[in-house]
Amino acid sequence: MTLFKKIIFNFIKILILKFLISTPIFAKQNDCKITAEMSNVPEELYVDTYPIIITGINELESTFDYQFYLGYWYEIGGDMPYCFFESNNLEEGIFNPYFEFQNAIDLERVTSFGVEIEEEGVYVSAKYKGKFKGKFDFTMYPFDTQDLHVDISSTYSTDDFKIYLEDQKNSLLDALEVQGWDKINFAKKIGVEKWDQDDEEYDLISYTITLDRQVFSISLRLFLPLLVIVSLNFLSLLLERNDFESKIEIQLAALIAVAAYSILMDTKIPDLPYLTIADSIIALSFFSSAIILAISILKKRKRDYQN
Repeated sequence: MTLFKKIIFNFIKILILKFLISTPIFAKQNDCKITAEMSNVPEELYVDTYPIIITGINELESTFDYQFYLGYWYEIGGDMPYCFFESNNLEEGIFNPYFEFQNAIDLERVTSFGVEIEEEGVYVSAKYKGKFKGKFDFTMYPFDTQDLHVDISSTYSTDDFKIYLEDQKNSLLDALEVQGWDKINFAKKIGVEKWDQDDEEYDLISYTITLDRQVFSISLRLFLPLLVIVSLNFLSLLLERNDFESKIEIQLAALIAVAAYSILMDTKIPDLPYLTIADSIIALSFFSSAIILAISILKKRKRDYQN
């Protein structure tokens, strides 16, 4: 073998070696000791989540786009040396609880599973993003507070293992980004559900982020034009008697503007079977404008009758 061929051969070997070392499978086989206990169904599973960003809230569809980390820990016993590796699946010796996101419309795992083995346990986490269906309550709109929740369950029943939630505080929301909303609270709870035609019970995890709408900006955009319209309508009452036509034109324009504004407001939120605060304010504005118009007409008729 010539010197040139030896150099090329050694160079290719180095590249292959670097590639193998950087792959999750190579790291796992050489740095981490995988035992049979790691794939067994544990008695207890501890779950946690870390919010990252809420990229969009669609109030018409009552959905929100959400990115977060979800992780779980289980005990394997013994005293394992620390190691970490990444894997695209958990079918190679690590237990997988097969989580299902109950209110997810569209969901994607955007990272590989990070597996951390240390002492007596295994911790697995991954990053997800997706669109989730929310339960929005617009009664107080636009001064409303909304609870955005993610419901998670496992395909394993409570007879297989019990799920516990790690203790997590409101400080998790410090890094969360939500445009147009103030972060109020982070809550978690775990309940039990039954599936149709299934006698077994399943743990249902619910993570809830409470958001408060930023009132000043939304009120300025929604109600300042309405306030100007109603104020001009009231000012029209100060016009002289001889300006009846101008007065009527202003009041009719104000009435039509309020009606058009109510149609515009309907495009902001979905059709609801109940009234919101915004609906009440618009209705009050509409009726006040109609009453002002009616008063002007009745006064004119009374003056004509007296004359």
